[in-house]
Amino acid sequence: MQVYREIPVITNQARGRPAELAGIVSVAEEWTVASHKQRVDATISSLPAEIPFVLDSGTGMYLNAILLDIPLAPKVSPEIRIRAEEMAVGADNPRRAAREIELSMSGVRERGSIWSGEPPYEITLIYLRPQRLDLDRNIKTRSSRIVSEGQGEAKELAESGIVPNPSVREAIGVREMLLYVSDHISREEAEETIATRTRRLARRQIRWFDKLAHSLPKETNTLIVEEARDLNIRHIMHDIIRA
Repeated sequence: MQVYREIPVITNQARGRPAELAGIVSVAEEWTVASHKQRVDATISSLPAEIPFVLDSGTGMYLNAILLDIPLAPKVSPEIRIRAEEMAVGADNPRRAAREIELSMSGVRERGSIWSGEPPYEITLIYLRPQRLDLDRNIKTRSSRIVSEGQGEAKELAESGIVPNPSVREAIGVREMLLYVSDHISREEAEETIATRTRRLARRQIRWFDKLAHSLPKETNTLIVEEARDLNIRHIMHDIIRA
């Protein structure tokens, strides 16, 4: 979500050093795993040879697509997507089932596992894996900050006439702040809902990153930090990278 230029406060884009993929597209545009991978690959390719770079991670699938260079399926037509969603109703995981159906209907051959790709770069993985109490405390603080500091941003978006794409409209923080500034929910409801949804996402992402850390080649240099104070880490990922 940090790629969207209209919501820098809600998506926490502030950082101590510049980033290539923060605030680069409008919320009205669609940003997919494929477009993210293409932009990252192009940015890395533009660097001089042998120059190290920092990849400040996104959510699981976005990270896997880059670190494991997994093949990405093509985008399907809206008609096929609607039909696949209808056929997937009642499945244990309707979203996953619909994706499998739509790819089958499009004639896409079965792909390999998203965990079995080979890294295209020499990787040093720094995995910040906070304790649950620390994580929940930070989430509560962050959720409060979104509500207190993101009101103006949400009002501007609501009054701009720009129609955010579906992923943005349902994103954590964006959905709640748009409801809050339109008086559909209270400040307390917005803050609590943001915190609850963030905790759920954090649990899923930790499971994903745990698996990713063990899916990289054994020779990958991996540092898992469970206590941030061990490295005197600040909240900005770039600031923990040392020469």
